[in-house]
Amino acid sequence: MISAALAILETEEERNDLSVFYEKYKHRFFAIAFERLHNEQDSEDAIQETFLRIADKPSKFFSLSNDERVYLVSAIVRNVSIDMFNKKVKHPIEDISENEIYLSDPELLENSLLEKVSHNELLDFINNLPELQRNVLILTCLSGLSISETAETLKVSKTVVNQRLYLARKSIKTFIERKSNE
Repeated sequence: MISAALAILETEEERNDLSVFYEKYKHRFFAIAFERLHNEQDSEDAIQETFLRIADKPSKFFSLSNDERVYLVSAIVRNVSIDMFNKKVKHPIEDISENEIYLSDPELLENSLLEKVSHNELLDFINNLPELQRNVLILTCLSGLSISETAETLKVSKTVVNQRLYLARKSIKTFIERKSNE
């Protein structure tokens, strides 16, 4: 996904360093972008734009420690995502895809219940979940990461991931049931 950014870099060492860094933290950056953009393709575009910016001025990136790099890239991803979201709100191009709505088990979200909840209501509810629950939900259900991969990405234990995923799904189920009874 960052092949354009890698092509800009001058040395093979820089390309390898950036590639390894990207592979190690790509899920974290995706979660940051998706949290704001709510769209897989837009999130990937935000990450690509971020790495193009880094490749444009590589000296700053390569002079930082690994932790400082993660902080820098996270901030750039966040800012690029916010800019993209603001542009999209001002000039909406497409509707939200249904894949973004069904973040939990299909058995949990029955079609008959979903008909009574608008896509926007469900997205708003998911966006207002506590941050860790929301990130765990995005990484496991949308990005398809395993519990172990999600725990590693978020730097928490597998138990925490399982608990947060359970709480997020339970909250969504309760929300949909409440809406269907209105």
